[in-house]
Amino acid sequence: MTPYEKHDCSGDETSGNGYSLIVNECFAFDRQFFMVEFNHDHSNATINQYHDNKCSKIVNETDKTFEINECYQAPNYVWNSGAEANNFVKISISTNPNYIPQYGHRQTTFPGDINCQSNPWFYWYATNETKLNYDEEVIIFFCIDNQPYKTLCNPCCETDYSSLSCVSSGDVKDPFGTVEETC
Repeated sequence: MTPYEKHDCSGDETSGNGYSLIVNECFAFDRQFFMVEFNHDHSNATINQYHDNKCSKIVNETDKTFEINECYQAPNYVWNSGAEANNFVKISISTNPNYIPQYGHRQTTFPGDINCQSNPWFYWYATNETKLNYDEEVIIFFCIDNQPYKTLCNPCCETDYSSLSCVSSGDVKDPFGTVEETC
């Protein structure tokens, strides 16, 4: 899900939230479980929410279907369900991506890997200067010298370092995986 400013996803990629999700594997973010599945001809992808870490018990009426190469209002798949993205995303398929570009902020979830070295389940990212509305705050993400920062404004602004080095509950079998925050 590549971010764009315009509602038709035209022009250059601009500031906003984007997402990369693995297909046909149960993954977790914001302490909830999800799975992405393609239809038979790979023309659309459906994201379902589940009650369990095996993705066997679906949460009714939570499915979201996206057509490939179409543009949508960015969904809320960030660290907190109260955050609101203000951009659009274009849906695409990438087979075995081997390069993850630098962003203003990236939160990556790994499956039970306490070293955050395996293939990620999922990551959401914010390009430099992306603004998210969160409750009464505005959060702005950016990167300086390969270090992630965020500015919180409500109404005064304060900037904080926002890196997180491979955090988990300490249990390799943690169903929520491990999380790393970088640029």
